[in-house]
Amino acid sequence: MPAFEMLGRMDEGDSGGQARRTHGLRRHIVAAVLTCSAIGAAAVHVIKPDLKIDGITVVLLVVAAVPWLGDLFDSIELPGGAKFQYAQLVHRIEAGEERTVRIGRAIDGASRTARVALVAAGGADTEEPSAAAAADAVDRLAAEYVRVRETQVQGSARTHRMERIFADLIAVTPHVADFDIDAALVAEDPGIRLSAYARLYAVPDGAKLGALVPAVRDEQLSFSQYWGLQAIDALVDAQGVDQTPVGVIRQLRALLPELSPTSDRVWVVQSILARFDVGSA
Repeated sequence: MPAFEMLGRMDEGDSGGQARRTHGLRRHIVAAVLTCSAIGAAAVHVIKPDLKIDGITVVLLVVAAVPWLGDLFDSIELPGGAKFQYAQLVHRIEAGEERTVRIGRAIDGASRTARVALVAAGGADTEEPSAAAAADAVDRLAAEYVRVRETQVQGSARTHRMERIFADLIAVTPHVADFDIDAALVAEDPGIRLSAYARLYAVPDGAKLGALVPAVRDEQLSFSQYWGLQAIDALVDAQGVDQTPVGVIRQLRALLPELSPTSDRVWVVQSILARFDVGSA
């Protein structure tokens, strides 16, 4: 069995166990609440046996309890044939919500990639810069990236400006003849690190996966990490799924729990790992 398939099954088992423990705790809580309510009702009946409860009150009490019974029963069939399928309904709702989130992330990621590609392609008709001019441009763009992050308020305007900078880096970094990718990936300057992601995104070199993956995992800036992950995706394409080291897959799997579940970076990592899952089928 391929190593990455084994890793995938281990991850699925861990998440499934956590879900079962959560569901079990919820069942105990609901059962305790219903039991206490029943005991309270019995006590009231003993203390005040003449107390009458009309049909409307009973119906309202049943309606109030119905939403909580799903944690105790998979289904309840009432007189007349009406049947509540709790577990199936909950699973369908959760699956639908998850699909909606995945589709939204995919659309957002595709839109972002398309914007960057259009900007980068816009400079293709201009005269190619010399190696020295390209190196100067990289330094300028790296400094501008840092400045934008430090001076502009977080929001869509800042993100679009940083996307423009990244697109310009994609266009100019291939013209730097002596670009030191290894040094740039571990640079303290976030703009220089971003230039390394841009270079590998523009000119994928599968041999650099071993240096790129740990750099991206340690990246503290979400925007930079997103495009570092996109560069990893490009390098996997260049090297081929079958030739990608198992260590790369393991590091990407280890990165997932470190990211916010609502992060667009989660979608990128999952889309990369999905390619290995398909390849192992």
